[in-house]
Amino acid sequence: MRTILVATDFSETSASALKFANMLRQQLSAQLFVVHVFDMKPTFMSTVSIAYTRLEEAAFEEHRNKLSKFCTKHLGKEPETLGLSLIVTESSIASSGILENAEKINADIIIVGTKGSTLLKDLFIGSTATSLIDKSYVPLIMVPESSETTPLKKIVYATAFEESDILAIRKLVAIAQPFNASINLVHISTKKEYAGEDQMAWFKEMLQNKVYYPHIHFELKFSEDINSSLQSFIEAENPSLLAMLEREDHGFMNNPLHKDNVKRMKSVVSIPLLSFQKRNL
Repeated sequence: MRTILVATDFSETSASALKFANMLRQQLSAQLFVVHVFDMKPTFMSTVSIAYTRLEEAAFEEHRNKLSKFCTKHLGKEPETLGLSLIVTESSIASSGILENAEKINADIIIVGTKGSTLLKDLFIGSTATSLIDKSYVPLIMVPESSETTPLKKIVYATAFEESDILAIRKLVAIAQPFNASINLVHISTKKEYAGEDQMAWFKEMLQNKVYYPHIHFELKFSEDINSSLQSFIEAENPSLLAMLEREDHGFMNNPLHKDNVKRMKSVVSIPLLSFQKRNL
């Protein structure tokens, strides 16, 4: 992992994301880009004119100064001395501005802050993080406002025993290895699911043939309430990071085992959540 993009709106929520991103930068020896997206509201001057051009230039300069001060405040040093690259961009949709810049710099991962919300609010009102879960072509880490920035020691990955999980775990190993962090693979099996133990054995053998990392452990749990069981497992394990695979949209009336699990967990966990988009692995 060489390039990290972290987005900030100057809030305390995004300050946690900035600190987490800087910690990853140091441990992974990666280049960190800090992006701030602002929206210039349309006015009667929104035509090609000298006055509007000057207004736009002033806005960019103002937001860049704010971004520099924000980084200095929360990281303790000026961004230039840390080797950070600052990006200020204008867009009416924050997620679009973030993704456009992620593509420009060929980012390996995007990091954003999140604040306590509800799934219902995210689904019907929308949020930057929720939009990025659906649209980002690179892995996305969502850092809660209350999250403490500590080196990664233990990572929990929720698996459904799919081949796509192996591709995601391979990317996860690249993050875990510099920290020498353990990866705990957990699968929550229901009564309707066929032969959970056999699936675990098959997946374990397949994974070991394709991914080598000595600190991978396997856990199989049985429960009819997958999200509550996963949340209980996380509380018991106390990991530094939760990783999940965002699967295809099955709609509201289909199998609940594959319905918006990443978005649900984003609303309840107090640790950083790493989302891999299945279609982009």
